[in-house]
Amino acid sequence: MSADCARPATARISVTLTDFHEIGRERGCSRADIELTDTGNGKVSQARVNDPIVVSAEVYLEFFVHARKGDRYAYMPVGIGFREEVAGIERKQVAKNRGDHRDPLGRAAFPLRTIAAKGDTTQLTLFDANPEPGVFEFSLVIQRSDGLLSVIDPQVRNRGVNF
Repeated sequence: MSADCARPATARISVTLTDFHEIGRERGCSRADIELTDTGNGKVSQARVNDPIVVSAEVYLEFFVHARKGDRYAYMPVGIGFREEVAGIERKQVAKNRGDHRDPLGRAAFPLRTIAAKGDTTQLTLFDANPEPGVFEFSLVIQRSDGLLSVIDPQVRNRGVNF
């Protein structure tokens, strides 16, 4: 975290399942509408629903997963994994430009990851602490109320950098 004593802002992200694909049974990720519902005092942005989430400062990201209207199932986040993306440029060139300070699994970028149940709602919270620009592909693991698992694949961009 930053050197000052103030707690970083918190941004909220709503994930609404629109097409569930069970892991191992169906190809691809589930589809969902990803919408930034609270910008964390302007530290996080999104141009429109399903666009990448752009983070411009240290911030907590809270994910809430919902069923779409009329869906008979409930959903909850049960895990998350990260992979640093390099688009359009060879990894060697990126390493040269950034001094080879890569974070392929997002351990430095997202050092705190917690899941907390609050009544009927489960929230997954991340701390985005990455001081380096970067684009991360992340896999949000979702469990449906019948026990089946799925993955959602949105993007987080730190400091709005495009490679």
